[in-house]
Amino acid sequence: MKISSAIVASFLLFGSSLYAEDFGIPKFGLKFMSVLHDKSNNYAPAQGSGYLVNVGYVSPDLFVDNLKVDLGFYANGDAGLTDWDSKHNKKYAGGLVSKYGGGTKSVLGTLKVDYKSKYADIRLGRGELDTPLTKIQASLTPNFYEAYQLILKPFDGLELNIGHISKISFGARAATDFGLIGEGGTTGGAIGPFNVNKPDAKKEQSYFYNMGEAAGVTRTNGRSFAGLSYSGIKNFDASFWVYHSDKIVNDYYSELGCKMPLVDDLFVKLNAQYLKQKDTSAALAGQKDFTLYGAKITFGSKDWSLYLAANESKDSSVNDGFFNAWGADPAYTSTIFSRNAYRDGVEAYGVGGEYMLLKNLKLLVDYAHYSKSDTKVGVLRANRSAYELDIGLNYKPTKELLLRVFNSQRVSEYDGLLANGVKQRRQNHYRAVVAYSF
Repeated sequence: MKISSAIVASFLLFGSSLYAEDFGIPKFGLKFMSVLHDKSNNYAPAQGSGYLVNVGYVSPDLFVDNLKVDLGFYANGDAGLTDWDSKHNKKYAGGLVSKYGGGTKSVLGTLKVDYKSKYADIRLGRGELDTPLTKIQASLTPNFYEAYQLILKPFDGLELNIGHISKISFGARAATDFGLIGEGGTTGGAIGPFNVNKPDAKKEQSYFYNMGEAAGVTRTNGRSFAGLSYSGIKNFDASFWVYHSDKIVNDYYSELGCKMPLVDDLFVKLNAQYLKQKDTSAALAGQKDFTLYGAKITFGSKDWSLYLAANESKDSSVNDGFFNAWGADPAYTSTIFSRNAYRDGVEAYGVGGEYMLLKNLKLLVDYAHYSKSDTKVGVLRANRSAYELDIGLNYKPTKELLLRVFNSQRVSEYDGLLANGVKQRRQNHYRAVVAYSF
């Protein structure tokens, strides 16, 4: 999909002339992330840093009420603390930056026309996409899509979501998704368009790839989706989504949630999820027949919460797990650096919670355990069960500013197996994050 910059510019000029008293809304954001130390590490950055600056603008109403143009420009690179002469960091610091070697990489990630009314939202162009299988874990630079989307709201609580994606631009985390989280398999994301060690200089992560190219196959007609969501009953929500990736796979995702108030401000919430993937007749990425089930219970109040989650995965075809080229991650047991629930034959559980220690200071703890999978990556088959423990502190003194420090302790299911000169696959990983936006 190509959006004409000339058309957008004319919209902005015309809008300014019509609404001289309203010049639109500027946007600004700044993020900084640093790997402070990694005590046990063989395939992640031992140290390093990255930054993201984003500036944007939302126009005033154009021609009719609530028709706007949304622009967002993003620049990401090394913040100056990464030792790129280190052989280890040359290979593994890619999760912090979008450009190989740490140089600044810029992308016009948001360029869309957006119309909102009581009964419909229409979005056309580039931007992030909020659906269950297009959202990713936190990243300095997010994934962007060229897409069109129609959201119909015939009455309160019911939404029908229809859209089509033609291209994807991968965020800074894409190399981590493939190399660390997916461990070179298809379950983590970003498997096709670039080699994380020797990328094409003209087509690095932030380049807008055809959806088929991004999946490591030939160009296709993209990815269409339709979703039905209902929240018209108090404390209950349900959704069902279908994704058709032309000539590759079909995905089906559904989720139910029910929140029940208890005494005072206590509550309990129950959630269930189902994910199914089948190949299309063309099956350009091979035969797929993957199923994931999940359940989660959360108990808490406004100051604290605890949860227990479980996922079970099955693959009746070739034991390579969920084909996750575009980085989807709805599983309840996913953690910062682990998504083993998308591999074949895994029983996973997660437990965790959060607690307000002081005003604006929150403690977060998450633990996930994954049984040995049947997924084979190259010559590697699972050697043991895997786990990850994440402990973090979030300090948010104002609405615009977030300070975060966290530690991740992780052991891979391939730990102890020698491949590519590496035998130990575990982390004890400290990071700091600063985020400011208005």
